[in-house]
Amino acid sequence: MRIAVVGFEKDVAALRRISEHLSAEVVLYTDGVWSTLVSYDCIVAYMPSGIVVRGMCPHLRSKWTDAAVVVVDKPMRYAIPILGGHHGANDVAHMLEGLGMTPVITTAMEYEEGLSIGVGCRRGIGAQEVLDALLSALAELDASPKDIRVIATAQLKKDEKGLIEAADTLKKPLMFASAEELNSISVPSGSRANIVGLNSVAEACSLLYSKHGELLLPKRVYGGVTVAISR
Repeated sequence: MRIAVVGFEKDVAALRRISEHLSAEVVLYTDGVWSTLVSYDCIVAYMPSGIVVRGMCPHLRSKWTDAAVVVVDKPMRYAIPILGGHHGANDVAHMLEGLGMTPVITTAMEYEEGLSIGVGCRRGIGAQEVLDALLSALAELDASPKDIRVIATAQLKKDEKGLIEAADTLKKPLMFASAEELNSISVPSGSRANIVGLNSVAEACSLLYSKHGELLLPKRVYGGVTVAISR
């Protein structure tokens, strides 16, 4: 993840401390800085949140492509994700715990119970096929979309429009897991994902983002979509 730490020149010591901890780049604030910052994956702003909001607003296009943003308060007590919580900001806020900061997480997923849906699919899958597969898998547990807490897939599917559209239709967060995260999860079934260096996608994703680590539905294949469900 490419991270920028932005702030005023008078605060350069604090900016360097944060950037060294995150292996990030320091960017000093100027009037036109936001057009440069949007090319980063995550922006850590050591400045008032109002300046950040006003600066970023003209550059926001989509939650799937916008840079994640974390604001750090002046005493460096709190790390507050304000954009892209599920797209890197929450993770960076937790990383800042290493500097003694408390992450202020406001996204609902972290506090809700419900089902964690892991999904794998063939390239170019359509949204309707994904939705049909999810509904079929949920039906096996006598569950419905309202029971979903999160949908998750592998990082290499980050640009898969069918998955993104399906998650948007269901109004559920879509998480993307790294290869390292997925390969750290022990799963009961083998997977064709090993051809791209992954031990598993659907089952590993569902377990990774579950709250209790219980695999309720081992992977099922519905046409070009693979689904597993955990809680």
